Amino acid sequence: MRQFYKNVKLDAETMRFCAECEICGKKEYGLKIPFLCRGIRTLTRCEKGTANKISQALYNRAKANSTQVIAIKMNQCKHCYLWVCDNCYDNKDEYGACSKCEKKESEV
Repeated sequence: MRQFYKNVKLDAETMRFCAECEICGKKEYGLKIPFLCRGIRTLTRCEKGTANKISQALYNRAKANSTQVIAIKMNQCKHCYLWVCDNCYDNKDEYGACSKCEKKESEV
C-alpha cells in the first residue's frame, strides 16, 4: 500500500486526489482536498510537508482516505505489481495480470 500511496497525486484543476493507470493513463479520483488546504501557499506547503499542524494533519488524513478509496477502484498486477484500471486488468487470468503481462505470456 505504501507504493500505491506514492502514486496518489494532487489534481489542481479538480482539487482532488487522483491516481493514474500505469498502462493507459486513465485517472481515478478520490476525495476532495480539505477546505483549509486550498490556498495556493498552504497547498504547496502541505505537499512539501511544511504546513502548520492543523492543515498538514487534514491534508495527510484526506490523502490517506483517498488512497483507500482509489485502491478499491484499481487492481494490482500479481506479476509486475503495477497498479492498473479495470480496463487494463485481466480477470480471466488465474493469478490476475495486467494487459502488458498478458501479452508477454502469449508471446512465449
